[in-house]
Amino acid sequence: MYVKVLAALSAFLFIPLAAIFGTNGRLAQADLVTATLSVLLFVVGTSFLLGIIFGRTALRSATIFGGLALFVMWLPFQYYATEESLYRSAIALLLVVFMQVPPFFVGAMVRTVLSQD
Repeated sequence: MYVKVLAALSAFLFIPLAAIFGTNGRLAQADLVTATLSVLLFVVGTSFLLGIIFGRTALRSATIFGGLALFVMWLPFQYYATEESLYRSAIALLLVVFMQVPPFFVGAMVRTVLSQD
């Protein structure tokens, strides 16, 4: 129980920070594909580390709360959005949220293998 709560809090804090670092770390500021790949890289790495730290027991809670934090972070940027930018950013947000699960699962498998030694 406590591991799930701690994983959820960690995901709520660290997944948006990874998205912010990915947004600020891109080379081409206007290129949508480069920006999305940069954000995905940072979020996937963070999800993988959270999977290694917390294991498979916290997978659902960390993924849900990390996705919720990204959604909450995304909402204020939509105030002056056009219809096209809403579609693009919603697709990018869904892609990032769905990309959290596989690296978290792989990180949990790595944790299981490392703990057996």
